[in-house]
Amino acid sequence: MPLPSVDKQRLLVRAAVMYYVEGATQLDIARHLGVSRATAGRLVAQARAVGIVRIEIVSGITRRVETELALESRFGLQEAVVVEADDTGHVDLGQGCADVLARTLRPGAVVGLGWSSNPDEWIARTAEVLRTLRRAADDIPDVTVVQLAGASPTDPTRMDPAQTVSAVADALGARPVLIAAPLYVDNAATVASLRADRGISSALDLVARADTCLFGVGHVSPTTPLFVNGYLQERDLEQLQARGAVGDAVGRFFGADGRAVGGALAERTLSAELDLIRSRPLRVAVAAGPERVDPLRAALSGGLANAVVTDTSTARSLLGDAPRTSTDARLLTPHPLPKDPT
Repeated sequence: MPLPSVDKQRLLVRAAVMYYVEGATQLDIARHLGVSRATAGRLVAQARAVGIVRIEIVSGITRRVETELALESRFGLQEAVVVEADDTGHVDLGQGCADVLARTLRPGAVVGLGWSSNPDEWIARTAEVLRTLRRAADDIPDVTVVQLAGASPTDPTRMDPAQTVSAVADALGARPVLIAAPLYVDNAATVASLRADRGISSALDLVARADTCLFGVGHVSPTTPLFVNGYLQERDLEQLQARGAVGDAVGRFFGADGRAVGGALAERTLSAELDLIRSRPLRVAVAAGPERVDPLRAALSGGLANAVVTDTSTARSLLGDAPRTSTDARLLTPHPLPKDPT
């Protein structure tokens, strides 16, 4: 489209600056410029059409938008966040988790949060990013972060992963509600005794009020962090595999249909029940890597999760896609674009 006259360009620039920079409405622009509202809309649209305005969507995280939309369609998800690896091959899942939390939190919200037995994974990074975001935004009042599963390690020299749950709560300016107990105990009677504790029962009861649950999804093999870090024994893995378990969330294992797998380990587990998590409005599964594809597929197709944060390779495997060119975008919620004039 050819450029308009200099006088018209000045008018277009003024309308564009008011709309895109100052956040004015088309009605504001119409009043300021002494034109009709329809003319104001045409000025803003023409400023884009002739190249006076160029939209760049930016954020701290590279996203694969087409792949996200495909995942949402395939599994009926509320949201998919697909993170592209950086030049070193690192995938910042924590940035994706922080983006979801920062965008969806509302005053009075309750967030159910899982933890990772590798504390340096996504959850620690989530806290780090949220601390940065909080410095640039007002606090959201009356937010509570509740731990979804016991975490205390049997080895006292290991860091308690509950600390990372506290770190996320602190980064949000939220009240933390922790479960001061192990994930797995010796027998079902011990679980019953711990659930009778007022603090633990209050925490687990609070999960039923959670607006959002955010949790990692693990796999069932000798390389799963729960086994590597000493939470599971070899006999536990053997029994889980025999029962058809393909993955875990909050330390509870599920099959290919996304439903909980019973057995002795389930009876010794101190965490929110999977069906309780399944009842919450937003349930975000976090995982990436070839060994997480089947567990993620089960969690998404079985309704355990209705949102996901993952990487490009895992997303493509979930979709059954070969590598292809996709739209990279850096996401920021922009000022709403005007409708093209008709």
